[in-house]
Amino acid sequence: MAVSIRMKDARTRLDSAELQLGGSDPHEWKHAAEIAVSAGIAASDAVCGHTLGFKIAAESHRDAVAALKEAAGAPVAMHLDALLAAKSVQSHGDRLPSRKECERLVQHARRLIEAADGILRT
Repeated sequence: MAVSIRMKDARTRLDSAELQLGGSDPHEWKHAAEIAVSAGIAASDAVCGHTLGFKIAAESHRDAVAALKEAAGAPVAMHLDALLAAKSVQSHGDRLPSRKECERLVQHARRLIEAADGILRT
């Protein structure tokens, strides 16, 4: 697995999420939240690839969170957990989330990516 590619994906997606979050339309905020989830997954893949030697291709979100917890610790894994918990709602929900909800998800992605950057430097 190309850890560097997944980290570049994570950073690029975070940049896109932050750009969408800066918009004034609730649809842009929803898109920001969706991209933030994707950014967090990419960062998690990079950490697991770096630390465990593989990325998680699990059906269960719990398995992905457990693998990241093993690779990076509970404080880092909680960000992925929050992102994955919102994944279905953001992607398939029939209501537009508030800007505050979307900001929270982008913040989780940002913190996960910052942690991943630190882990990958070691």
